[in-house]
Amino acid sequence: MRILGIDYGTKRIGLAVGETDSGMAFPLRTLANDGNLARAVSEVAAAAKSEDCAAFVVGLPLALKGGDAGETAALAKAFAAALKKLTGADVALEDERLTTALVERMRKDAGIAAKDFDRDAAAATVILESYLARRRSSEAV
Repeated sequence: MRILGIDYGTKRIGLAVGETDSGMAFPLRTLANDGNLARAVSEVAAAAKSEDCAAFVVGLPLALKGGDAGETAALAKAFAAALKKLTGADVALEDERLTTALVERMRKDAGIAAKDFDRDAAAATVILESYLARRRSSEAV
């Protein structure tokens, strides 16, 4: 099954596509977010349809010590709920702690200039990879 990974942000929404069979995920693109929830959900649903994705994984910003990260987490949860309502598809939330730091380290290690790197789509990829790995490990038990 194909899954769309989402790094939801108030200015940008990173997207990635992954496969449950292979456990692999790849960056797709980043959408602008103008704060209009209905428009954002519609654009993400359209991207999922064009990529033949049947489910979604939305990054959930949690505090380093656990628990959600306040307003940002509430926005991600509202986005996930609206996406589920519009599409009827499964929408999972995945811990995205330290995703930005990991993505920045990957960019620097690869020697890619910040201006040439789609940080949001890369973050969506990391979120989706985390979900797929956790899912594989729970299925192996």
